[in-house]
Amino acid sequence: MKKIVIFLGLVSAILFSGCATYYNPVTGKQETTVYTEKDEIDMGIAVDKKICSEFKIVENPEKVFPGFTSICARVARSNDRSHLNYTFRVIENNQVNAFSIPGGFVYVYTGLLKQISSPDELACIIGHEIGHICNRDGVHRLEKQILYSIPASILFGSGRQKAIQQAADTVFTLSMLKYSRSQEIEADTLGMTYAYRAGFNPEGMISFFKKMEELEKNHPSIPLTFLRDHPEIKERIRNAQSVVNKLKQEK
Repeated sequence: MKKIVIFLGLVSAILFSGCATYYNPVTGKQETTVYTEKDEIDMGIAVDKKICSEFKIVENPEKVFPGFTSICARVARSNDRSHLNYTFRVIENNQVNAFSIPGGFVYVYTGLLKQISSPDELACIIGHEIGHICNRDGVHRLEKQILYSIPASILFGSGRQKAIQQAADTVFTLSMLKYSRSQEIEADTLGMTYAYRAGFNPEGMISFFKKMEELEKNHPSIPLTFLRDHPEIKERIRNAQSVVNKLKQEK
């Protein structure tokens, strides 16, 4: 036990000796981070290459959802990290799903786009995924993972690029896993706020969730991956209605 404590202490000393500080625009606080914003972007680029090689990417998203590119661009300009160079891709897959990875990369499945009936709904979903990026939820998960699976090149200083690639492999795995309940609720709130700033109706999130609620009830065979292991839809609808009320009051 003593040896484990000494080892963990050594690991922490090595990791945090190279830490940087990062201002989180969502919380308004300075955070200590293992990964700088440049690291985050480099990891995103590496993971994006892996995703593009393992999934079928739709070359022209406009054929699946007219206006997709312009809607995403508007939300990308209206969030707390609008300086990032965002990339939006559509994945050919019948699952109702979307996810994002650190550095400004957002992916939406064709199965989800087929369930969306308005630009407002899409803007809120895109905003939700950007919310995870703005709050660095993926980076925080990765930093926790380091304590259990530390990239050797970070631990022993054998090279930054190797470290980034190893971390990127971990990000690829983590991107397929769930966030916590509080992170999902926060991303809903941020997503609606960003959509509203971009000129869309935040009630699009409510209509989307109600639609998902009906699909879950009446068409259980449809893979609603976007809702898997997430907070209950009713809870998310209640939160969304609260956010709408607050945004209306701010007018």
